[in-house]
Amino acid sequence: MSESKDAKYNVDQEGQEFDSVVGSLFFGEINEDVIFPFPHFSEDQVEMAKEMCSAVSKYGEDAIDGEKFDEEAKIPDEVIRGLAELGLCGLAVPEEYGGMQLDYSLYSRVFAEVASMDGSTATMLGAHQSIGYRALLNEGTPEQKEKWLPSLASGEKLASFCLTEPGSGSDAYSIKTKAIKNDDGSFTITGQKLWITNAGTAEFYTVFCKTDHEKDGKMVEKISCFIIEKGMEGVSFGEKENKMGIRASETRAVYFDKVKVPAENVLGELGKGFKIAMNVLNSGRLSLGAGCVGGMKTILKMATEHAKGRKQFGAPISDFGLIQQKLAFMAARCYATESIVYMTTGNMIKGMNDYFLETAICKVYGSESLWTVVDTGLQIAAGNGYMKEYPYERIMRDSRINLIFEGTNEILRCFLALSGMKGPSDSLKELGKVSDVSSALKDPIKSLGVLSDFAKKRISKMIASRALTKAHPELEEYANYFSSMMASFAIQVENTLIKHGKKIIGNEYPQGRLSNMATELYVMLCVISRTTSILEKDDVPQDKKDYVLGLTKIVIKESRQNFVANLKEMTNNYDKLTAEVSQAVCNYDGYGLDIINY
Repeated sequence: MSESKDAKYNVDQEGQEFDSVVGSLFFGEINEDVIFPFPHFSEDQVEMAKEMCSAVSKYGEDAIDGEKFDEEAKIPDEVIRGLAELGLCGLAVPEEYGGMQLDYSLYSRVFAEVASMDGSTATMLGAHQSIGYRALLNEGTPEQKEKWLPSLASGEKLASFCLTEPGSGSDAYSIKTKAIKNDDGSFTITGQKLWITNAGTAEFYTVFCKTDHEKDGKMVEKISCFIIEKGMEGVSFGEKENKMGIRASETRAVYFDKVKVPAENVLGELGKGFKIAMNVLNSGRLSLGAGCVGGMKTILKMATEHAKGRKQFGAPISDFGLIQQKLAFMAARCYATESIVYMTTGNMIKGMNDYFLETAICKVYGSESLWTVVDTGLQIAAGNGYMKEYPYERIMRDSRINLIFEGTNEILRCFLALSGMKGPSDSLKELGKVSDVSSALKDPIKSLGVLSDFAKKRISKMIASRALTKAHPELEEYANYFSSMMASFAIQVENTLIKHGKKIIGNEYPQGRLSNMATELYVMLCVISRTTSILEKDDVPQDKKDYVLGLTKIVIKESRQNFVANLKEMTNNYDKLTAEVSQAVCNYDGYGLDIINY
């Protein structure tokens, strides 16, 4: 950071480094300079994106047959080679190692193009480079990169990411696979990994294991990251999993039976593997969100064609209000997801640090949007949608996994809320026991100064001065909604911390609501910024401006409704009753009732 850093927003005016936009929402603050203008593609990016997407689309028309891949549960080797020849196995790899060296925005747009054609193919490519060898890109030494990246970027070898175990899913730190250091500096690894994409076809595995470390005279276990190659003795695989969706992508268990790994295969620092894994998954969630945009565009196109062509009662069903409602919703969700993905990638390129909050939102909002859009599209197709003759049901099966892998949406909601609250919780530490009002009243003189400063900050948030001054005049009403909602959100964050203290870590009900509110705020912010940029452009046709403005109003209406519902539930909810009923369900091993008896 340079000395010209803006302390309030942690923006380095020279280097353009700045902290998470979503993180600032938890303080009730926003820096418009990193939001406006929306980071649209530059002329060079536009040219590259059009060229690559056109090539991918043309290849896909000829070679990618999602129905056949699904039925045979396999992506043909020649298709993988064809994708590799297009450069799709090394999108982010530096040119010096044979890659395309695309920035985050271009990477996401090209990946979305692949995802628009087939979920299995996108999963295979994503598992290969979004997470498979991402740790090598992030943490590898020059020697490690020189050794492995060229063959990975060319597609000669596929990569796989090995973290999940039978007893370790979202709780990554509970993995059991162990790497024991040998006298010669090498490691012997024993354990197993579960549900590993590309497992049997890959040659390169990023594997996370527990290693022993001395701390305060005692031995403790930490996670470390290793490169394991397929040909190493002791590596074996389970049978190919028979999945509901993305059936053509290969998923297997991987077993490590006393696999000897040389010291030069350690990625990053020993004991720092958990952070390495989280950083990999952060970037992986971004491409997943981009892929969801591609999927939504495909299903919307199919549903629109059906609605225009299907006639009932002498008119196309696209003329009927309830179908129009569905088409508008689908387009609005696509616009919103696309906006948050490319606001995030644009800011990552500009220098945003700690973007894990943004990528978590892209994954959660994107996957849930895709799922509801696919469901809505299938409903428009009606009976056709339910038949295997049409692609709707396959796309639905393929889409469902997005809510589960790379962190379930439930755990990511907790992650988003707790990570976002960390900053405000640190600032509240100065209150000490004063955060408990009853304690403060016992010593009002001592507490007066601290409480006064705290009260001033609270009042400033409650007043909610207009936060978005750069929004287009057409969006002023919605910008004001955002400002008021952001203020309410920041106050709820403080209220939650004061009420629950450290116990908030185990209380997922308010965590879920806070994460939902943060998500809706980010969606609104990104959409307002993007629409402002479009409305201000002279070369955009008026009909497109009207269309975008309409989408924006639908997005903001929905986001505002969701936000308010979550806000109200912070203080008026059925949390205690929910927990009691859930416990009863567990006690009864299910429903526990039968109309015969009760």
